[in-house]
Amino acid sequence: MKLKPSLWRLLLILLLTNPLFAQQENAGIPSIGIWDKFEYTVTNDKKYTDPYREVTLHINLESPEGRSIDFWGFYDGRNNWKIRFSPNELGKWKYKIWFSDDHVIHEGVFRCVQSDIPGRVTTDIFNPYWLGVASGKRTLFRSFHVGDCFFAKNWDDPFDQKDGNKRTIFLNWLKEQDYNMLSIASHYLNRNEVGRGEGWKTPQLWPLEVKEYQKMEAILDELSKRKIVVFPFAGFFGAKANWPTNYKDQELYIKYTLARIGFYWNTILSVAGPEPFWRKHKNQYKGQMKWSDINRLGVLIKRLDVHHHILTIHNEKRASQYGDPFVNQDWYDMSTMQGPTTTNRDKLYEGLLLNHHIAKPLYAQETLWYGNKWHPVYSDTDLRKNALTILFAGGILNFADMEGNSSTGFSGTVNFEKLHPQKHEIVHQAWDIFESIPFTKLKPRQDLVKNGFCLAKEGEQYYVYLDTIGDLELFVDYNYGFKTEWINALNPEEVISGPSITKTTVLSSPKHGEDWILHAFAQKPKEIANGNFPDLALDRKENLHIVYNRQGLRYKKYDASLQKWLEEETPGCNCKNVKRSEPDIVVDSQGFPIVFCGTEAARWNGNEWVKSNPEVRRDTELAIDSKDNVFLSHRKGNNGGFIGLKMLPANTNEWITLTDPDKKHKGANDHVYPDIFIDKKDIIHLVQRHGSEVEVTYRNSEDGGKHWQEATPISNDRSEAPHITVNQAGEIFISTGKGYIFKSEANTWDSVGRMLPTHSRMQPEFGIDQEDNLYLTAFGGYLNIKNISGWLGLQQLEPATLKGSIGFLETIGAENFAYILWEEGQGNANEGLEENASIIIGKIYPDGRVIGF
Repeated sequence: MKLKPSLWRLLLILLLTNPLFAQQENAGIPSIGIWDKFEYTVTNDKKYTDPYREVTLHINLESPEGRSIDFWGFYDGRNNWKIRFSPNELGKWKYKIWFSDDHVIHEGVFRCVQSDIPGRVTTDIFNPYWLGVASGKRTLFRSFHVGDCFFAKNWDDPFDQKDGNKRTIFLNWLKEQDYNMLSIASHYLNRNEVGRGEGWKTPQLWPLEVKEYQKMEAILDELSKRKIVVFPFAGFFGAKANWPTNYKDQELYIKYTLARIGFYWNTILSVAGPEPFWRKHKNQYKGQMKWSDINRLGVLIKRLDVHHHILTIHNEKRASQYGDPFVNQDWYDMSTMQGPTTTNRDKLYEGLLLNHHIAKPLYAQETLWYGNKWHPVYSDTDLRKNALTILFAGGILNFADMEGNSSTGFSGTVNFEKLHPQKHEIVHQAWDIFESIPFTKLKPRQDLVKNGFCLAKEGEQYYVYLDTIGDLELFVDYNYGFKTEWINALNPEEVISGPSITKTTVLSSPKHGEDWILHAFAQKPKEIANGNFPDLALDRKENLHIVYNRQGLRYKKYDASLQKWLEEETPGCNCKNVKRSEPDIVVDSQGFPIVFCGTEAARWNGNEWVKSNPEVRRDTELAIDSKDNVFLSHRKGNNGGFIGLKMLPANTNEWITLTDPDKKHKGANDHVYPDIFIDKKDIIHLVQRHGSEVEVTYRNSEDGGKHWQEATPISNDRSEAPHITVNQAGEIFISTGKGYIFKSEANTWDSVGRMLPTHSRMQPEFGIDQEDNLYLTAFGGYLNIKNISGWLGLQQLEPATLKGSIGFLETIGAENFAYILWEEGQGNANEGLEENASIIIGKIYPDGRVIGF
């Protein structure tokens, strides 16, 4: 079956945080880098009149996650057939290969390991409004258009290293200019028109011919190696090109092409181009490109493409006025626009926004082509301002350097004598400015401003491009303030502080310069300590209590009445084996904290810390009931089970051993990783791994841990580790180690779905506020929120420091938000971050806003 983009695209980045996949595989198994090429060659000595049609080489793959994927291979000349596939999950893949006219099955395995490939080009996994890569790395695509000669053998033969290597020279220049994407004419098929593709010996892919594809692949290999993304200007069915009109032949052509080049991580797919609807192109498309034809072919390509590339089509200019006719089709992943072509920035912005689907990227493919006769004459100021306007409209900008049509000038001829370096530098500077802002976290929000072009994450930060000096009105309405600053778009090193604002305000740009970018932002989360494995609690007076490890347990308190953090304290716990028994904290009704780390506990009595030893080893969790009794669950039982439970009665320092929760219903072994939650009725809820019937099981106790119900089966996910919470309405939520969520009300359990695609010891766990909003967080800064409208979707926090990546997160609910605590530094989910990590704290709201306080 095909991968489901809605789930598996989100899984890719999280798989990268799990190095144990690569380490635990058996030696001797072939290794393939993630998103790289797995290739398998099969010989077949049977004689076929037409090997392209008479036989099919099939492959079935089983991913490490257990997905089944059916694909096919291709004939590669003589008696050779090949399979090519790009794995997108780390771990062991299994495969079976066979011919359609033979029952002999070739079986094997390969190991998918880390690679330097940034990930398949796809929609951004956190914000599908933008084009992104599957690793989740923020990527600004800087695209350039190149003409029909690029794939031509008689311009530069990829197999001849003595013909001048023009392509290599051009690609070296391209990378020096920081371009990372190419729009390429006469690719896949030649646009056989005078002054265009005629005369250029580009690969002729139809009728199917092995050697022609091999010519194309040699160049695609070079582009992949250089990390350059490829947009095929003509697509599968280009103007004045030789392609099949018979439906069966069209499917054969598409299947064969995808079998050969579908594995490329850096390839975007296009049905047809340019402008297949344009009346003057009617003869160029053989009368075959009506709306129904393109829609049929789009559905077909999407169905056949098991690698799930971005699929689009090149629209004509009037789409920027009346709308992209395919923008709402399921197969259509990205709008590709030819216009608006104007120096009126308002019209430019409006035309792009008209066609920008809320969950699909937009490619401004032919919207800023310098020197093109169908465009206005762009001054240097127009180039810079148009480029910024396109970017603030959320567009992927494709620049060109021409002297007439798209086959002229530097873009068309790749003749460096026709290069206008100053024009490239102007656009380069616009890209540099834009790349300095966290654009993938934002979306256009013109409803929030009067004047200017606004990108925002409302309530958190706003960037407004004002293409002239003047005023703008920014609409804000929150119970906290925002700082403002103006960035000189002509000289971005000049940043001028603006006023702090607390409500909708008219803001005036500086009086000098030409154009400005307003940045308005709420206070950001800040570093409050150094250490690792943080945890937090909130008392009845809204004071925050946090603990973390740094050569032993450390404690810090935020005094809400003073609105300040007090000095760090040392409770005395040594945090032995902190990686498996990390710090925990609860607070009693007096606001006194009880802490635990490693093997030791401590209680604040109002004057000093009093230590105690509950005699437990690892995999521990603390909870406290309404009577101030503290409960500690742990690995290995005390009296016959695998789950141990200790209690520290209120105002004492002597731990009591309680009945093992699983004494009468033990699981597979003692690697149980239990988690407990005590609700407002003082019912103790417990979830565990390695249950008696399935991996994840649930049970509860209504008498303070004396008696326990038998385990209820929940899930067969054995990943580390499940967590649990209960809301005010009594609904129970369980998260498994892989981020699957289960919900129960009145003893009926429902599967919610995979809300965080986690792995290893990323520990997806809950926080819950007083309005029953759920905050699901995991190692790496990943989170999802369930509010009154449902689940928001996968998000990732921005690091607050330059120390490295985000580690473990913890949340504690307040009235209508949660406090969020995390660590930043070096490390991984299996071992944790190093002790010199930064401890960061902020507030998180049900709509996803994260701010400081």
